[in-house]
Amino acid sequence: MPDSVNRLSFRLLLCVLLWPLPAAALDYAARIRYADLVETADGYSLKTEIAYRLSPTAREALHKGVPLAWDVKVEIDRVGLLWNATVYRKTLSYSLQFHALLNQYEVKTPGQSEMFLSLGTALNFMALLQDEVNIDNKLLQPGQRYQLRLKTRFNRELLPIPLRPVAYLDSEWFLSSNWFVWPIQK
Repeated sequence: MPDSVNRLSFRLLLCVLLWPLPAAALDYAARIRYADLVETADGYSLKTEIAYRLSPTAREALHKGVPLAWDVKVEIDRVGLLWNATVYRKTLSYSLQFHALLNQYEVKTPGQSEMFLSLGTALNFMALLQDEVNIDNKLLQPGQRYQLRLKTRFNRELLPIPLRPVAYLDSEWFLSSNWFVWPIQK
């Protein structure tokens, strides 16, 4: 009996030590500071600001040549009585890589690639969605309630294979944001 209690205590202690701490993950998670739809002549355009903060581990990997990638998910839901219906969905992919020979940071967006001299400038460029999300004005009906949903998800699957298991367990790799939900005034 004491041997089984010791094994159980050891397993419990091991689980507690290996379980990532959510409080520590929030320090480095991306945060969506602002998101709104702006009416244009041919529809709506999405304006956002996302704060990307890199943990020391992610920053070290970046400076050793590991590209970091995020997927920004954009959804517009029509609010219903029982459930919401998604009327628009788009995913935008962004990647950040450091080139040691050039001593520059490269940001790849859906339609372009830009080089920057500092990490702060590269992250500021990523903060504003560079792909114009154009939404047809016929999509949003007058008299209906809608909500804009936005999430930034760090794509661990694009990391090198030996680094992936660590990225799933270490809280310093939890670089995704929570869902940002904002009512659309129509």
